[in-house]
Amino acid sequence: MYDEVASNNQLRENLDLLEEKRAEAHLRILAYKKAVAKLYNRKDKLATNRKDLYRIIDVIREETYSHRTFINFYSNMKPS
Repeated sequence: MYDEVASNNQLRENLDLLEEKRAEAHLRILAYKKAVAKLYNRKDKLATNRKDLYRIIDVIREETYSHRTFINFYSNMKPS
């Protein structure tokens, strides 16, 4: 048998649970956005700041190399 009062109470309870789920989802989204912004705004550069000259000796695998640095190449050159 249909009980209107019980039905309305259940609907209100479901709406309360729905609001809790929305709040949890919103907090998860904020945490995700914060993590993405932190990674995006890092001050570290992805590229190297290599100023020395070097020679590749061996290719270990794709985009991974063994190299030898020419130390102080320019400092040993004397101006003419």
